[in-house]
Amino acid sequence: MNTKNLNLKFEYKRIKKFLKEMKGTLSNPEDQIKTTTGDWSDQIKYQEFCNIFNRRLQKKPWAIVYCRTEDDVQNTYKAAIKHNLPIRIRAGGHDHEGECSGTNTILIDVSQMDWVKVDDDGLARIGPGNIFKNLTTKLAKENVMLPHGTCATVGISGFTMGGGWGPWTRKEGMCCERLVGANMILGDGSKISVDADEDGIPSLLWALRGGGGMSYGLVTELRIQTFKLPKVLVRFEIEWNPYPEIWRDLPEKEYPTIQVLKAWERVITSTQTNQLIGTNLKVNGQPAQESKAFDVNNVYHNCVMYGYWEGTEPELRRFIKKWFKDVPIPPCQIKINHHHGGTDPSEKEEFGQYLMSNWARESNNLIIEALHKKNKAVDLTEVQENLLSTGKPLPPDYDDPAPHKITCRLADQQGLRDEGYEAFLKSMTSPLILKGNRKLGLFTYVTLGAIVGRYYQKNPMGADSSFPYKDKQYTIQYQTWWNLETYQQLIGQNSKVNTRTNRALDWIEEARDYEIPNTSGSFISFKDSSIPTETYFAQNYEKLKYIKENFSKDPLNHFRIRKSII
Repeated sequence: MNTKNLNLKFEYKRIKKFLKEMKGTLSNPEDQIKTTTGDWSDQIKYQEFCNIFNRRLQKKPWAIVYCRTEDDVQNTYKAAIKHNLPIRIRAGGHDHEGECSGTNTILIDVSQMDWVKVDDDGLARIGPGNIFKNLTTKLAKENVMLPHGTCATVGISGFTMGGGWGPWTRKEGMCCERLVGANMILGDGSKISVDADEDGIPSLLWALRGGGGMSYGLVTELRIQTFKLPKVLVRFEIEWNPYPEIWRDLPEKEYPTIQVLKAWERVITSTQTNQLIGTNLKVNGQPAQESKAFDVNNVYHNCVMYGYWEGTEPELRRFIKKWFKDVPIPPCQIKINHHHGGTDPSEKEEFGQYLMSNWARESNNLIIEALHKKNKAVDLTEVQENLLSTGKPLPPDYDDPAPHKITCRLADQQGLRDEGYEAFLKSMTSPLILKGNRKLGLFTYVTLGAIVGRYYQKNPMGADSSFPYKDKQYTIQYQTWWNLETYQQLIGQNSKVNTRTNRALDWIEEARDYEIPNTSGSFISFKDSSIPTETYFAQNYEKLKYIKENFSKDPLNHFRIRKSII
């Protein structure tokens, strides 16, 4: 028998022993353990269990164990290391580089650990498997909230340990700032509870507050201090330079992107805009015109500002008129979400349904629907055709899994300034972005996420967390997405978008290395495997390594992924 076959035989024995041990410890092993065994139909079902949010990446664990209790996590982990099997842990599955799973690993899935309990002081005990769609609704019913994200299917645990940027950041900071306790399984398999007290923040808890996931232990419960949900909360978007397929007629006046960007920067850095709880600015990339020299003052991109506003709709409209008078917006390009999401009982029941996932994603269905209404040629699936022919809207697709690639940097405290504006807008105007991409469902854009605001202006160091970029003005997240889930399944490899994805990925690679003055660093929640790990943790990197080495009880680095602390 050759070496390869010997290795496979040895691997098979270890996995068999692991599975036998797990069947004796789980309450319902037939339902909780998923493996590759069975016929082709079983293999297809298993692939569904393997899938993560980024469909560009496909991982094949030896086994997936759906844990329901802390004991399940502990027993699964101890059995895996006992039989020398590598582990991964998955909650929401939104790790952009797929490090929440792995081929030839034991995947500990905690998505079913989704309890939420809020005490009289607003302290929420939260299971690591909660996703925002469900979690925010549960919290709203208690008249409290935490700094959540906008994608409905993101899990709370990875989000918090990565920092936790979102639509509350200007007012409430990152979610990690409110993490006051956690339960964990350490590298030796022991359980531990870490909590903030009058003496400060224990080292392991400090590391969890923005130091990345997986590195320090397997988290089985988060304790997060919530805040009161505002009585009036308006979610809105405003658009400049709209696309013709969405709007019937272009406005008479278009605005150079640099004017829009400067106006948005003025808004987020002002101490007079505290009612703007959080915001981002989406700038869509566009093809470069080879025959036309780049002029930073005369380049136009579709721009959309999204925001959460603590106040009334009339107050919001006065704010828009005052602060964007240099780039005024026609009323038709101001969209107010009619689900205001405050403390009204009817709103609380549906809070998680209206998280504005569109402020991080582009919608393929929105473009298809708009083109169809204008009698433009567009490829429709049978389901889409049936819906549109009967006058029904296409379902939202912002939270659908899809292949994508992301990279990130951050604007320094003073903002981009003149030299930074020019380089940034050049990076957004590229020959690698092909005309017609959007109509095929291939999107290339940047989202700028405001960090600066009342919270970090009053607390420059935050609440003693390991998130290293509290002093930055905003995140700069380059993104490319294509072929949303259902569309890809039905079209498969014949989709025309596949002829263009290599150039979109090249654009991301180019953007990562682009020299943009007054930018630096990178945000671990917008993970790119090509960025050095130290960059994500900056001045806190050495301290995080010390905590890992001295408190995680993991000398062999069982808690190891490509971007973990080791």
